[in-house]
Amino acid sequence: MKAYLQRVNPENQSVWFYSIQIQQDLLGHWQVVRNWGSFGAGGTMKQTPFDTMDKALTFMERLRNELVRKGYKVVMQEGFSAHRANPSS
Repeated sequence: MKAYLQRVNPENQSVWFYSIQIQQDLLGHWQVVRNWGSFGAGGTMKQTPFDTMDKALTFMERLRNELVRKGYKVVMQEGFSAHRANPSS
């Protein structure tokens, strides 16, 4: 699962980005990996562990929805509806 969002500051046209994805580590744990920042500057990365993919996906969806409420636009996302339609995958 992945999502990429952007927000443009109308005052100076600076572009902020936020990337979110779910990854499984070598031990079978799930991680939500987030990267954010502005173009042309160093960004920030944070990993949040979860016991199950469903918990990670719920966290990711809530975060994406919160960012949209703050003015970010979803530029790309993949894997959301496929997983929710078939939770056993």
